[in-house]
Amino acid sequence: MRLLRIPATAALLLLAACANGSQPAAHARAPGHGGQQLTISQARQAFSAFLPQLVQLPVTYSPSEARLLTTGAELQAVLYFRSQPAGPPVALLTHEVFYVPLLTGYPRWFLAAGQQPSAGRPAGRVFVMVQSTPAAPWRAAIGLYDFGSSSGMLYQLASAVATDSAGYARAVPLSDPALVVAPSAMPATYARYLDAKTSPAVAGLFQHGPNTTGYISLDRQIARGAGRYGWQDTDHQAPAQLPVYALRLNTGGAIVIFSTYDTVTWRALSSSAAHPAHASQAESNYVPPTLIMDRLGITTVKAGTRISATAVDSILAGVQPKGVGFIYPLIFNGALTGASSRAS
Repeated sequence: MRLLRIPATAALLLLAACANGSQPAAHARAPGHGGQQLTISQARQAFSAFLPQLVQLPVTYSPSEARLLTTGAELQAVLYFRSQPAGPPVALLTHEVFYVPLLTGYPRWFLAAGQQPSAGRPAGRVFVMVQSTPAAPWRAAIGLYDFGSSSGMLYQLASAVATDSAGYARAVPLSDPALVVAPSAMPATYARYLDAKTSPAVAGLFQHGPNTTGYISLDRQIARGAGRYGWQDTDHQAPAQLPVYALRLNTGGAIVIFSTYDTVTWRALSSSAAHPAHASQAESNYVPPTLIMDRLGITTVKAGTRISATAVDSILAGVQPKGVGFIYPLIFNGALTGASSRAS
C-alpha cells in the first residue's frame, strides 16, 4: 500500500513509442439515455466552476458538500479524512488540457489535467470528472497526481491520446477484446498480480517498474523484515467495484484508470513490538505508520494486538494491444479509507 509503505509514483512514459504501428480507434457505446455530446468548451467551463470549490473543501468541509463534489474512490477518501484525500493539497491548475470522449449518454465523463505547484516540486494532476444525469453536478471520481514530471506527463498524454479532427478523445469499450487485458478486467487482474495469485503468462504482461516488480519486491522485503521489530506484516489486494475509465491511444492501446483496495494487517508478536513514535527511520517501513496509530489512539501494544488499515488505490495504466505490447501501471496513488485494531 503506497500510502502505508513508501510513497511513490511513476513518470508517465510516452506510450506511442511502445507499440509497433497503430490500429483504428473504436468508439465506446454510450451508457444510459441519449443526450447531447459534451463539448470541450463545456468541459472547460464545468471544470473551471468545480475546481475552486474543491480547493476550498478543507475549509468548508461537510459530508453533504463532499458528496456534491466527489464520488467513487475520491468520495471514500474524502469522507475518511474529512477534507481532501491524501496527496498534495489541491490548488488551481495551469497548462490545463481536457480529454472529452464521444459519449452522449449518462453517466458521462471527461479527463481534466493540469499542473500545480507542490512544496517546490510541480505536481501533475488528472481528474476524472463524472456527471450522472443532465441535472446532476459534475463531480471528481478519481484524482491522480504525479510529482516532478507534470509537464512531461501532460504533454505525453496529449501526444498519446487518440483524438479526431475536432479534438475529441476516443472512449474504449470496457470489454475491448483487442487489448492484452480488457479495461473492465484490470482491477481484478492487477490485484491478483500484486498478490502473486495470477498465472506466469498473465504476470508476464506487466512491464517491470516501480508499480509492478518494484512494488512486489518492496512488499516481500517488508514482510520478511517486520519480525525484527516485533511485527508480523501481511498485505492483501482486492479489486474495487467502482467504474473504470479508458481512452484510446494512438498505438491502438488504451489509458485505463481504475481502483483497487489494499489492506495491510500488522500483528504484534510481543509487547515490546516497536512503536512508530519511537521507531528510527530504518524501522519506520516495518511497523504500523504513525498516521494509523494516532488515528486509533494506540500508544502501547500487547502481544497479539492486530492493526488493520485499508486504502483505495487509484491507478492510471497503459494497456497495449494483444501481441504487440504490455501493461504498465504508470501512476499509483493511495488514500486511507479505514483503520481498526483488536486484541487477540
